[in-house]
Amino acid sequence: MKKLFTLILLFTASHCMMAQTIDGAAVVRYFELTDSLKQGKSISPTTWKAFLNMEGNRLYIKNMAHTDAFLERYRKTMEIVYMPKNDSILQKRLQNSQQNYLTYTIHQYKANEHALRQYFAGITSDKQAYLAAMYEKCFTMLPKKLQNQKPETTIYFIALDNDAVAQSGNLILNLWGSYNFDKIKPGILAGHEIHHLLWEPKKYDVAEKDKSLFYMLNLLMNEGAPDLIDKKLTSSPGMPEEMKFGEYMLQAGQKALPMVDEAIRNISAGNKNYSNNEIRQQVTSMSGHIPGFYMADIIERNGLREKLVKNIQNPFQFIYLYNKAAKKDKTKPFVFSDQAIAYLKKVEAAASQHKN
Repeated sequence: MKKLFTLILLFTASHCMMAQTIDGAAVVRYFELTDSLKQGKSISPTTWKAFLNMEGNRLYIKNMAHTDAFLERYRKTMEIVYMPKNDSILQKRLQNSQQNYLTYTIHQYKANEHALRQYFAGITSDKQAYLAAMYEKCFTMLPKKLQNQKPETTIYFIALDNDAVAQSGNLILNLWGSYNFDKIKPGILAGHEIHHLLWEPKKYDVAEKDKSLFYMLNLLMNEGAPDLIDKKLTSSPGMPEEMKFGEYMLQAGQKALPMVDEAIRNISAGNKNYSNNEIRQQVTSMSGHIPGFYMADIIERNGLREKLVKNIQNPFQFIYLYNKAAKKDKTKPFVFSDQAIAYLKKVEAAASQHKN
């Protein structure tokens, strides 16, 4: 009977993963466009608009809030990178990759095209293996009760930039970024992104003046916790220089923590009302990666990762666990003030009485 039950579970999981859609149409179209560019044929505005309107591209552009001016510059830069007549311009730009970062990024797709095509063919030929790796990595940062699947989520692969986002209930993975992360450990980038869709924070009804505070706590937990899936591996050998941002995030996060403490104290004393934009732009940055990743790293290296996973639905616990870990850490990182911790506990206790 137990064996039969196990087989039923395996069949159900397999069915869910098989039902999940991996859409790579935008990648296929990208390579069609670049093949045409290599033959000296430019991309017309009409063709470019149709390409950008492909669903994966559209969702990514919406998430990144790319302007029409930027997207037009992207089209022209693709022509510089791929059209033979522009090779001298390309080589000059590549001499200063920081100043010409867009050119450099697009050139990575060109210079590594064969490897990227092989990688993409491997995913499309064995979608179930890719999905299994994605969920396996994601589940390392979720308690059992949240270890579900999202068969209704479409995973779009695109060939613009090197980022990855969760948008409108779907995942958008950029080919260059996914390729490099998966070389290190298959499924970690997608595992991070699907975490955003599987994570279900507790619902709290907080006072109006504390809503920006609660928003900040959710930002920190939402990015900091899943960063433990993939961000440390950005320093691995073979990772391109432009993607070795984990160390920067840790350094920036360390510097940002006093601002988080100050914001909590300001809200506590009624000295300042923060808008969500102020929280995102002045207190945290990168959607909460900074200082969320730094906090999660301190938690993990002081043996509290399991407690973080267990309490992952409670964003207040992210601060408490960090403070507990920071007090143990030999490097003596920043510790939240007694005033900030006391206020968080007060808000949590009051909000818990109105919990949905």
